[in-house]
Amino acid sequence: MRKNFIFSLQKVLDLRRQQEDKAKEALALARKRYQEQNQVVQEILEERVRARQSMEEKQDITQADIWLYNLYRDRLNLDLVQAEEKLGRLSRDINQKRQELVEKSKQKKVLERLKHNRKVKFDHEQQQEEQKEFDEMAVLRYQPEALQAVADDHGIGGD
Repeated sequence: MRKNFIFSLQKVLDLRRQQEDKAKEALALARKRYQEQNQVVQEILEERVRARQSMEEKQDITQADIWLYNLYRDRLNLDLVQAEEKLGRLSRDINQKRQELVEKSKQKKVLERLKHNRKVKFDHEQQQEEQKEFDEMAVLRYQPEALQAVADDHGIGGD
């Protein structure tokens, strides 16, 4: 009778799959944060361009306008530096999350390969057992005929 394959490390494999899924989610979240921060950087750059264009288009520029523009430009530059630093941190975070995902994937694949190899071995052993059973049944089925033939050759039994 054929048995069902049971992988003794299935719970560990399931845990590794969950860990890999969590690592994928963490990487996706890190990428989303990076994209959002990149958008912030782009908006600051665009605002800097708009402020400069606005100043260039102004007709009667006063000393106060220049002073306010310089303050605003300096603040935008400071915001840009801070936003780019945060973008760098988020980029490093993405790389870290990617490496963690690669590691989790490797750990999972090792167990999946082990499971596959054990399944192949199990199937082979089951096939050998079935073949052995078929061979034994064939021997038992044809044994009476063989005994009858031997008995007939030696003149045993019969009429």
